[in-house]
Amino acid sequence: MAFPPAQLEEVSGEPEPGRGGADRSHVSHKRADLQGMRAIAVLTVFANHLFGWPPGGFVGVDVFFVLSGFFITGLLIRERETTRAISFSKFYIRRVKRILPSALLVLVVTTIGSYIILPAARAAETLLDALYAAVFVSNFRFEAVGADYFQQGQPPSPLQHYWSLSIEEQFYFLWPALLAAVFAGTRRLRRRGIAWAGHWGLLVVMTVVVFASFGWAIILSASNPNSAYFSSLARVWELGVGALAAILGPWLTRIPETIRPALAYLGLSGVIISLFAINSTDRFPAPWAALPVLSTAVVVASFHGSSVRSVPLLTNSVARWFGDRSYTLYLWHWPVIVLLLALVPRGAVFYMTAAGLSLGLTAITYRFYEDPIRQSNWLLDAATDTGQAGNRPVARLSVNAWASIGALVATAAVVLIASIHYDSRLSETRQSVAAAVARDANAKEGAQVTQNPCFGAPAMMKPDCALYNPQLPLEPSIDAYATDSYKAALGDCYRNVPTGKAIEGNLTACTFGSDSDDAVRIAFVGDSHAAQLTPALWPILDSNKWRLTTYLGTTCHLAEPAPTGCRSALSQVTAELVEGKYDLLLVSNFNQGLPEASYEKAWAPVSAAGTPIAVISDNPHTTEDAIACLTRAAAGPGGIADCGSPRSEAFPATNSQAAAAVAVGASVIDLSGYYCTDDFCPSVIGNVIVYRDLTKDNSHITSTFAATLAPAVEAGIQNALLPR
Repeated sequence: MAFPPAQLEEVSGEPEPGRGGADRSHVSHKRADLQGMRAIAVLTVFANHLFGWPPGGFVGVDVFFVLSGFFITGLLIRERETTRAISFSKFYIRRVKRILPSALLVLVVTTIGSYIILPAARAAETLLDALYAAVFVSNFRFEAVGADYFQQGQPPSPLQHYWSLSIEEQFYFLWPALLAAVFAGTRRLRRRGIAWAGHWGLLVVMTVVVFASFGWAIILSASNPNSAYFSSLARVWELGVGALAAILGPWLTRIPETIRPALAYLGLSGVIISLFAINSTDRFPAPWAALPVLSTAVVVASFHGSSVRSVPLLTNSVARWFGDRSYTLYLWHWPVIVLLLALVPRGAVFYMTAAGLSLGLTAITYRFYEDPIRQSNWLLDAATDTGQAGNRPVARLSVNAWASIGALVATAAVVLIASIHYDSRLSETRQSVAAAVARDANAKEGAQVTQNPCFGAPAMMKPDCALYNPQLPLEPSIDAYATDSYKAALGDCYRNVPTGKAIEGNLTACTFGSDSDDAVRIAFVGDSHAAQLTPALWPILDSNKWRLTTYLGTTCHLAEPAPTGCRSALSQVTAELVEGKYDLLLVSNFNQGLPEASYEKAWAPVSAAGTPIAVISDNPHTTEDAIACLTRAAAGPGGIADCGSPRSEAFPATNSQAAAAVAVGASVIDLSGYYCTDDFCPSVIGNVIVYRDLTKDNSHITSTFAATLAPAVEAGIQNALLPR
């Protein structure tokens, strides 16, 4: 799960305007070592997203969370000690000045870029992502979308990195109020001369928050990793650790000077180790995030209340440059990578262009936009007007504030215009999807789908058919392929279980096809890779007098041990098969590397009972570039026929399903020749887009392409039913 870092703060507050009525109560004194930590964090996240290296580069987000918790808490405590109060208005004005201008700029540019570059359906999703990001709740959206199995295989949102910014803003919204409440609650003790009551109160409250959040993160990381990754409750402990470092400031000043450099290197070593010791398969954010989080806290503590020295890796001029611009680089790098990937294949040109654009946009934005705004009198001038009732200071909006309001109105206008254009483009997509659903529904009722002999899968068997004819349209269209799913037509006949959740219970048995007394009874069992083939089955049922009963659900492949969440349901289906309720068992599922013995153990009792078995081989797996290539090719002349992936990368080294089928005497319906040539698996076959999602763990095919497999599937089932 390689995802982005969090937004950053000045060490002791944002530098406020330096002229006129500016508020000078918060002066920035940047700790050079922590600027270096910012640089390391953002560069490792950038490298992880761009190159996939280092494998644990995504822990940069955890480094940022700790730093932000430390900076903000220290700022609030110092303000409380200096002014005897916390000004919520000043705090949030500083946050707005620091965060909002660049965040809105990137949102607007990315939304416009997505409309120009991406397919309509995906661009519309990006617009929705932008709306959530603008109000700092995008982590809730990505948590919800990620929990939907049918969304998992889609390309990442160019605004996905706003999830961490949202978590930080939620922390900023609640923590000042909680801190003020603690000080208010300990006021009586402090009036009695117990001066340390406020600090101890903060220490107790934040310690409880940290341990409660960490405990919840451990539970959620084990039961639902996707939710844990985006959950505010499972992440707040990381900001809390930084807050504890700020609260413990008076004690940290007592650290002996002689060991401070060693502590800094110890913490830095822990962060570097985490970049290589942690990867996306580990439980995250708990317990594994504890390594970078605690290591960062050690670096924070090492020079707290002392001058920074002897850490050149963190304090050099290059590290300071990137540290100052880390928030800006964080905002730009992800949309640049995602949108550029839709135009340029991975390779030297892509890597150099992505790096150059990200750094260039960062430098320009920081120099001419972000820093001037932060240094300006934006939002409110302390000017005075004389009212009729007397000489009372009256706050008035500055020119900069009116300009900002204008910018916000312009942003809203851009979003509104984009929405109108998206709706226009999406209407065509909806028509395409509706046609696909209608086609599936007609096939479901037994209607025959007529098509030319070079349309879809049959084109692979005809030398005179082109994989792609530019004179004919693609089906489904570039805008519609990602939503061309069996789900709408299959409905409740597929039990969808969100990833990471285990739900026991029966699978819904749905029956299609012939209702005659002498119909051949076929049980179809499998996961989403079986369900995606139903458009190939519906048109051939009535003409062959076949009655198909489906038992389909997430990860419900017929194997031993049975998958969690399908165990009882698959046991019931197996019992019915052994009892002779069906004339044929048809199975298919994602070939996820289960050993041959797992399938053989589950299928052997059915075969021994005399029920024939037919195994439909899994489709090849596609690659990110093979799908992104379609968008790139659609943006320019030709190229679509070249989109695809090498056959050597598309199939597993060993086919345990086929081996198990041979062992139990089952038939294998091998469709690989309809997906691939001897050395290449194209993304478009007979003007039909083959895949609707792209990850190696999904690689589902479009319903349109599945329907064109009907003749091949029909021949395979007929062969399986022949007397042995």
